[in-house]
Amino acid sequence: MRRTALNTIYQATSVDYTNKCNTPVAVLFSGGLDSMILAALLDKCMNAKYEIDLLNVSFDGPFAPDRISARAGLKELQKIAPSRRWKLVEIDADLLKLTSETKHVMSLINPARTYMDLNIGIALWLAASGDGCLQGETGNDDTCGSVKYKSAARILLVGAGADEQCAGYGRHRTKYRNGSWLGLNDEMKLDMQRIWKRNLGRDDRCIADNGKEARFPFLDEDVIRILLDIPLWEIADLNQPIGIGDKKILREVNFTS
Repeated sequence: MRRTALNTIYQATSVDYTNKCNTPVAVLFSGGLDSMILAALLDKCMNAKYEIDLLNVSFDGPFAPDRISARAGLKELQKIAPSRRWKLVEIDADLLKLTSETKHVMSLINPARTYMDLNIGIALWLAASGDGCLQGETGNDDTCGSVKYKSAARILLVGAGADEQCAGYGRHRTKYRNGSWLGLNDEMKLDMQRIWKRNLGRDDRCIADNGKEARFPFLDEDVIRILLDIPLWEIADLNQPIGIGDKKILREVNFTS
């Protein structure tokens, strides 16, 4: 069943990239579990002649946790698929200097109004622009100076849906402690029922504003169906520590085999 779930996500990751662009598809990349899975599966279903852009946004330069994990993730992907040219596109921004951009993004995320929605919206909007830097000429050497780069990818893979379906949020652990598996199931069901309102409209508008198309492989209908058929205790083990038991089914994926 777990192999079936992985194969279904793989099929959902497959895209029609029959165009002249050498980098037709990019991944919104934090270096975390979800984006690593999407990048590794994209490598498996796309010809090695195509480059893959990994779009990473930081509001704290090289010191942001997502930037550190993205650089580590890049090195891991290079080991998994050394014949592929991976390009980590580092997009840096200062929220305090994005006055006009913030107003524009606020119009895109409407009716969402929370500070978290705004931060996520700005990050998505900047990532979708693809306008950043590569470390060195190939993007793989931290010792070289950075060079400006703008991703030409028109399709962006987004990891939305993984946390909601695989118990990736802290509140899932709380619901499990207070209500066992039934409480956890009810919370995850609620997450999926409202994801279109809380996340997808916001995310799609912020990405489409840059003329890009968002794809959500974890929300493919077949992926959702397969995950619903798997017992919840196979998907997550919230008796285990954070970073181990949450999203267990995804953590067990071994791309090096």
